[in-house]
Amino acid sequence: MAGPAKNDAPRWEWRSFGADLSAIEAKIGLSMQAAPRRSEEIYLLNSATPHGAKIRGGALEVKRLLRVDRDGLELWSPAFRAAFPLSAQTLTAAFAALAVTPPGLEAKDYDCGAFLAEVVSRCEALRAVRVKKARRQFVFFECAAEFVRLQIGAVALESFAVESAEPARVLQALRELGLDSRLNVNFPKGVERAIALAA
Repeated sequence: MAGPAKNDAPRWEWRSFGADLSAIEAKIGLSMQAAPRRSEEIYLLNSATPHGAKIRGGALEVKRLLRVDRDGLELWSPAFRAAFPLSAQTLTAAFAALAVTPPGLEAKDYDCGAFLAEVVSRCEALRAVRVKKARRQFVFFECAAEFVRLQIGAVALESFAVESAEPARVLQALRELGLDSRLNVNFPKGVERAIALAA
């Protein structure tokens, strides 16, 4: 069924990108000793609105940016998820979640390839970027956290993120690591910067 899962609540997020985040990794220590999960995802960079979308595990997912607080933390909410193939009606709901006007949807249903070739390629606001990930997910200071090694084209990057429904917990985790909450770079922006580096 299209739409967010019932237990998907908004979360405050903070993320950093860099060529080498080993200093953060060392500070986290044993909490990070989780086996990496590898995936290949397609991010749909959105130049029209702050909301984001990606294709992962055969499904299209949309997250909406609800607000940014004075500490620089961002409140994101899952707004849409549905597995391919997607009907034109379902895609219209996905574009509504992105607050982007879709191009004309001429087919009744779209598999992932047709969606990218016939819909995304014709939408000026969206750009598809393939991202390879190796993620380690764990808990740090009562926050969900992840350390990710990324390959975006020829660019290799590392990323660290913490998130929680309670912003105070995110700030506590960042203070423990000596990180500045205002230096927050969400995933779509990180992908955009990686593309700029490769240009």
